[in-house]
Amino acid sequence: MSRHVNVNGLASVAFGLWLLLALPAVRSWFEHTMVRHMLVQLPLLALIGACFAAAWMHAHRDTLAARALHGVQRFNAGGATGILAASFILMLWMLPRCLDLARLDLAVDGLKFVTIPAAGLAVALSWGRLPAIARAVVHLEVIASFLRFGWGYLAADTRLCLAYLGEDQQRAGELLLWIGAAYAVLVVWRPLFGGSLRSAQPRPSA
Repeated sequence: MSRHVNVNGLASVAFGLWLLLALPAVRSWFEHTMVRHMLVQLPLLALIGACFAAAWMHAHRDTLAARALHGVQRFNAGGATGILAASFILMLWMLPRCLDLARLDLAVDGLKFVTIPAAGLAVALSWGRLPAIARAVVHLEVIASFLRFGWGYLAADTRLCLAYLGEDQQRAGELLLWIGAAYAVLVVWRPLFGGSLRSAQPRPSA
C-alpha cells in the first residue's frame, strides 16, 4: 500500500514540476540564456519523464497502467527502440535552430515540453533492458555528443543561435565540453578504478 502511495506521489511531484516549468515567467527565465535553456531546462524536462516512467513501472500488475506498459515494452525489445527514439529527440533539441524556434515560437516550445519528457520516459523504460555492451555504446555516444556540440559552439565564428548572444554560445560550448569530460571520468572510473580502490582499503584485523 505504501509503495502505491509513493508511486502516486512521485507522479504528482513530476507533474507539478512540469506545470511549474511551463509557467510563462519560469519558462521565460530558463530560456533567457542558452546555458539555462539547454543545460538546465532540458535535463529537468527529461527527469520529469524519467519520474513518470518510474511510477509507471511500479504500478500494480492488475491495473490498466501495468497492462499498457506491458504492451509498450513488447515493441521495445532489448530497450533499443526506446533508446533510439530518445536519442533522436534529444539530439534534435540540442540543434541551434530548434533552440531558436523553441524560444521564439510558443507552439514549438509546447512541442518541446511534450517530446523531452517523452524522451526521458523512453530512456528510463529502456535502460534496464539494454545489454551491457549496448549501454557502453550509449555512454560513448553521449560523451561524443557533448564534446561534438561543445566544440561546434566554441569553434563557430558566428552565432549559431540567433536568439542568444555570442558570449552565451561560447559559455554553453565550454560547459558542454566540461560536462562531456566529467561524464567520461564518471563512466570509466568505476570499471577501471572501483575494484582496485576497494581492494586497497585496509581490512579490519581479527
